[in-house]
Amino acid sequence: MIRQAAYRVGSLWRPTLGYSSVRTPLVLLSTPHAARMQSTATPRPLITKAPSDSYVEKYFPFSSDNALRARYTNQFGGIRFGLILEDLDLMAATVAYKHASHPEDPSERSVIQLPSVDEPLNKEESAMILSKKSDGKITDPKAAEKMAHLINSKLGPMRIVTAAVNRIELYEELRADMDLRMRGWVTFVGSTSMEVRILVDTFPKDANGNTSPTARNIFIGLFTMVARDKHDVAVKVNPLVPQTDVEKKWYALGLENKASRQQLAASSLERNPPTDAERALMHQLYLEDHAMQQQEKQNDGSDPRSGYVYMDQTQYQTTVLMHPQRRNIYHKIFGGYLMRSAFELAWNTAILYCHARPLIRAVDEITFLRPVELGSVVIYEAEVIYVHAEDPKTVQVKVEAFNVDAKTGHRTRTNEFHFTFSVDAPYLKELMPRTYEEMLKYITGRRIMKSVKLI
Repeated sequence: MIRQAAYRVGSLWRPTLGYSSVRTPLVLLSTPHAARMQSTATPRPLITKAPSDSYVEKYFPFSSDNALRARYTNQFGGIRFGLILEDLDLMAATVAYKHASHPEDPSERSVIQLPSVDEPLNKEESAMILSKKSDGKITDPKAAEKMAHLINSKLGPMRIVTAAVNRIELYEELRADMDLRMRGWVTFVGSTSMEVRILVDTFPKDANGNTSPTARNIFIGLFTMVARDKHDVAVKVNPLVPQTDVEKKWYALGLENKASRQQLAASSLERNPPTDAERALMHQLYLEDHAMQQQEKQNDGSDPRSGYVYMDQTQYQTTVLMHPQRRNIYHKIFGGYLMRSAFELAWNTAILYCHARPLIRAVDEITFLRPVELGSVVIYEAEVIYVHAEDPKTVQVKVEAFNVDAKTGHRTRTNEFHFTFSVDAPYLKELMPRTYEEMLKYITGRRIMKSVKLI
């Protein structure tokens, strides 16, 4: 029997098929409405909206639904955060599409779903996938035309995709006996981009097991969604006017976040050298490594490196074939699935470093550089880039995803992920970078860790 979860969109309640993220309704658009969403060549009408117009809510009754709890529970009795990442990405897309829609259109009642994991490809879809090159381009013009028609018949020329996950910050561990409520709004809008704020709450229970009617926020997520036409050209989205004091506060925070992202981009180590204080830290690390090497040469029977781990010894990778069951409505690989896969490798990397259970504390700077095609071979590479060995003990893990051309071996970077973990361990070894490139990674991880306010 297929169970159903409650999924509220605005003032409407709708059922979802199962609990898998790839089964959850994605957008509130239908073919007649989508036809009005034209590219920049034919601007579509824009209307002013409030944050409440894009409100979406989803409820996870883990305490009472055994099937749901069994699907999401990890080996420690907590919640699989990778699956929550899929749900967050799907909700961000749903919220963004709802903001981009026009409420006067009665066709908005239609719901478009991601393909089910059990839904097979039809002959046309299979032929189109087989005709693709490794870069995702379809060589057969007729197949390309059919693919464009297939997507446009569902969504029209407008696309809304995840550009970045700016921050997900957790305030406590997710437990399997918690009921969760996930709520999302568009809280800031640029010209062609939207900031989606998602709050996840729980309902505490007292000593008698009674559930409190007052929710407690346990983490927050910020997503940047962008609108593009079928030629990947920016499309303007509906402007946003906050109404309540809370909405105005969020809008002001959106302005600050935009300025902060611009400042971070301007100060990126890919563009600028480290600061004076960071250069001094790099020199100190070099001296410490040099001292360890000298002590080892003395061969006095001690192990001078017992308290350190070299960064290049923390690298792990996994290779995944991107099956069509993970496709989204654009016939690309669902971004939430990429985030889940990266998180699970990052968690494995962290536990192998710490030798103790790591708890996810924050997700930062997830960037979607280019889409991942169906049938792609993707390599995830993870590495510990910063460690704070004193209380609170924390580990920063960076994961990069690369699309690999099976014929030539050429690698193209598609995504970058940063995960911050805390660990309750009596002892944590220091991380030692050796090359200049590793030093820059170390400084980047240290900057992220400071922004999370864990050190």
